This record gives sequence, structure tokens and C-alpha cells, in this order.
Amino acid sequence: MSDPLRLGLVGAGFIARQHLEVIAATPGVEAVGIASRTREKAVALAAEFGVPTVADDMAALVAETTPDALMILVSAGKMHEVTDAALDFRLPLFIEKPPGLSVEEAEALAGKAARLGVPHMVGFNRRFYSIFRKGIEIVASHGCGKLMTVAIEGHERIWKPKKNPQFTSAELDGWIYANGTHTLDLLRFFGGEVATMSVAARRVHEANGDQFAALVEFESGALGQYTANWHSPGGWSVTLYGDGVTVKFQPLEKGTWTDTSFTTRDIEPDAEDIAVKPGFTGQMNAFVTLLREGRLDPPAQDLDGAAATMRLAQRLVAAVKPR
Repeated sequence: MSDPLRLGLVGAGFIARQHLEVIAATPGVEAVGIASRTREKAVALAAEFGVPTVADDMAALVAETTPDALMILVSAGKMHEVTDAALDFRLPLFIEKPPGLSVEEAEALAGKAARLGVPHMVGFNRRFYSIFRKGIEIVASHGCGKLMTVAIEGHERIWKPKKNPQFTSAELDGWIYANGTHTLDLLRFFGGEVATMSVAARRVHEANGDQFAALVEFESGALGQYTANWHSPGGWSVTLYGDGVTVKFQPLEKGTWTDTSFTTRDIEPDAEDIAVKPGFTGQMNAFVTLLREGRLDPPAQDLDGAAATMRLAQRLVAAVKPR
């Protein structure tokens, strides 16, 4: 039996807690240390999950625990800076999204990782939702089996983070990268790579836009549409239109499908997506495969993939006009 994979965590916020819950439930991995700017939070989190070491910084974390890999779990505004420093240790990295607040930051990290030969994965956990996998299988099992269109609503409720003092002005200005890429990435996840994209975008309150509408043609031949109205009450949703079947996720964690008789059925998530945060178990399993076998299996993606999603966000921002 292989020795457990030793993971060092950088960051001690809410997302670190979610990852620690998954680590605790995943055979063959263990958290060996936490480093955070806020030592008090790291100490409390380490005590709760039985993590043996709390380090003052990332260098001390690596020196004191000799991890097999690092997990970069800091805020969006710090992600580029911390990941850039982490690459210098040449350890495999799990990087929470987004890997920066601009395409340029993501591309710079991708270039550095390639030069140094650092294996890595960027965490877009929704790619691993079991109900998404089942929804794709349902579309494939009907008619010609092809996805015709994917329609995504990515409303951001921007008024809520603007009232939260934990978010910096840079994070709020770059919110389409910091948070909007969650739903934009699902365009590429469901539809594949984008061939053409036509965008209309407006600004009502936000300098970089808050009203977005895009029509997409994918290389696969499928069509797509993306809408986001940041100051209108609403949530995230995905609709897949197949041949004789429609699959809907609204909210994203709840799936249904309807056939031509207009009978609607629920899509049940796997147990692993009920026990912990959805998608996190599959995501961790993909990272373990990267560490043990040296390959990054779909639907996982690296910094190049994350940058491709961020370029979609960049195209939305570039089209913004005053209302």
C-alpha cells in the first residue's frame, strides 16, 4: 500500500475548511500543515481537523512538513502573488480559482509553471458535480445523442459582496474573474472550446460591466448563450438542450430532465456530493491521480485551461458600454 500523500495547505479561510473535510474523508491523503497570514485562524482549523503543524509562512510550511504537494487556498486578490511564490518550491500545486484577477496574471503563472515543470491543477469544483456528469449522459442517451445548445445564467448579486468588508476594491473590480468565472467555465465544460462569441454588455453601476449577454458557437457545433445581470435578483442556472430531452440545473446543485412526453424526473447526486461540498471529492480524486500517476484527467484543468475561461470573461468586459 502506498504511503499517504502529504498535503500542505496555504490559507485558513472558509474554502480551506471545505478542503480539509474532503481530505479527512479521502483514503491515502493527509493534511500535514497549514500556513496562513492569520495564525489564530490556522491554529483553530488545525486543532479542529487534527493537522499537526501550523507554520508562520509558506517557506516554513515546506521546511517543517516536507509535503508532497501544496494547496493554495488564499483569497482571489492574493492568489497570483502566493501561487507565483509557491511555484518556486517546485512542488505539485492545487490552486483554487481564480489564479489571478486578470488574464495576464493567469498566463504568467501558466508560463512559469511550464518553465519550471511544476505539475498543477486549478480547482473548478463544479466540473466534478455528479449531477452534471449524469446530465451529460442523459443528453447522450437521447436521439442523436448530441448537445444542441447550452444556456447559462450567471447573475452575480454584486450588491452582497460590495457590503462585505472582506473583499478588496481590486477583487470587486475584478469580480467577473474572481467569481464570474464559476459560471463562464461551465460554457467550456459543457460545450467545449469556443469557436465564435458575440457579446453585448453594459455598465449600470460597475465600471467593468454588470449586464452581459453572449451568443456562442462551439467547435463541437453546439450553440451557447450566456446572460448575467448583476443587479437583478436571480441565481445561477444551466440548461442543456438535447435531441428530445432538456436537462436543467437550477440551482446548480439540483438537476432535472424532461423528455418529449413532458415528464420531468430528478437527477440524484452521488453520495459523495451530499456528504461534503459538491464536486470536492471528485476534484480531490483528480488531484490524487495527478500526484500518483502524473496525469491530469478531464474534466480537471490546469492554468492554461483556467486562462482560457478567463479570456471569455475578458471578452465580456471588453464589450462593455455605458447604458
